[in-house]
Amino acid sequence: YVPALGALYPLSLSPRFTIQQWRIFISPLFLPEEHCEMVSIRSSRIDNQSSRVEALLVACTPKRGLQAMVILVALVHVFSLDTLFMDQLFNPASDSDNDKLTDDLIEWLKSNGAFIDERLSIQHTDPSDPTSIRGLFAAHGPFEKGETLFSIPDKLIYDGQPRAVKQNADEIWRDNQHGDCGTAYEIHHAMQTGDTPYGRYLAHQPRRYVPGYWSPGGRELLGSILGDQLSSSHRGSVVEDRVPEDWLDYCEGATSDELEVHASMLVTARADGSEMIPFYDMINHRNGHWYNCQHDRNRKRGHFSLVTNQRVEQGEEFYLPYNTCTICGSRADKWGTIELFEDYGFVEPFPQRYMFQSVRLKFALDEKKSSHKPETAKMNADDENESDGLVVKWHVPPSQRGLDFLKTETERLQKVGNMKDELRLNVNGEQAILESEWNACWMLHHAMLFAFQAAIEHAPAVSVDVWKMSSIAWYKDRSGVGPPNRFY
Repeated sequence: YVPALGALYPLSLSPRFTIQQWRIFISPLFLPEEHCEMVSIRSSRIDNQSSRVEALLVACTPKRGLQAMVILVALVHVFSLDTLFMDQLFNPASDSDNDKLTDDLIEWLKSNGAFIDERLSIQHTDPSDPTSIRGLFAAHGPFEKGETLFSIPDKLIYDGQPRAVKQNADEIWRDNQHGDCGTAYEIHHAMQTGDTPYGRYLAHQPRRYVPGYWSPGGRELLGSILGDQLSSSHRGSVVEDRVPEDWLDYCEGATSDELEVHASMLVTARADGSEMIPFYDMINHRNGHWYNCQHDRNRKRGHFSLVTNQRVEQGEEFYLPYNTCTICGSRADKWGTIELFEDYGFVEPFPQRYMFQSVRLKFALDEKKSSHKPETAKMNADDENESDGLVVKWHVPPSQRGLDFLKTETERLQKVGNMKDELRLNVNGEQAILESEWNACWMLHHAMLFAFQAAIEHAPAVSVDVWKMSSIAWYKDRSGVGPPNRFY
């Protein structure tokens, strides 16, 4: 009870709050205007996973001398709302909530002209682990090669182009040149209003899991693991916060609006080009013989479709690689495990591929076809490039310079690994780092160290031939065999 507090009334609120929510805390009592002060309040969290709760408040008191008390009470209430909202915002949706969101999305798509095969099902990739990621499965029957999995009408695709049918107005976003920016603003609007099941589905997806959107401590740790030589150059420094450049400057976004930042990251991680396609982002990445569906080359006008490129048995998961798909362009030859981690935030399962242009190295690790379980497969003594159920595949024989590079980086990674406990202490002492970021960094570290050691152990005889090839020919796949059988 604060007798001096006459009213605390929100004039302008972030869209996630309503006036009614504030009145749970404070019952307004309107007083003459001359006794009111406008107060702008901002809050933030050190881990950078929440950005702000901001409102323009009018604090009214019978006596101006009590203004400080009014502002203090206002802050208490704002932070109370902050805590309540952020708990909801950054705690993942429960399993039942995810089921409901997915079911609603599928029903909405079908009712608006989408085709989704009845044999498909969204399931956990590990049925025994309810925390495992979800994927698209042939749960209710096999698929033959060339069958359509789903087809989404263009009118349901978020592509950044204002259209009356989507009830989009130009003022929703401030971009007329960059399609990905317009798409980010469009899905931001969908999440903000919750008018469609797709908007509600996206709003409940995990936040800031792409390294460029990580906390400062997470990005610093990743930079320590990749060093100066292993990070790809297409995204700049992995230590750099991508939000100011990619979102605030390029798209003229508001870096303090967490929902806008979430929209920007979703376009980075889940869009096909600059298109956000409902249901499409439920397919997980994997290469090699696992690659069993692809974009429909004979795309029906007005629809986005995926088709199988081989027979898929009942119970198998569908995979579409994010770097060697039929429309992936130069990614198909140049992007590998590290690039995928930097852009999507996960370590790809086998097969994995590593490419380093500065020393012209390109090799891959894959499971032996005779056994997809490397932990149980036996070594084939007749093949010097096979070990522990894995096969090392070299695109071109390495030069001595390339092999020395690999050995140097292996030693550096071993040293970084020996400093793991020290790095955790340093990071926790100076920056906040989420456990998910910590675990992801060390998963990448383990994958790279394992791959480099295997590549060195099973490297073919060194050769200078790779330096006699053109700057493109040395890494480009010229096998003539299209996906899903291309080199990886």
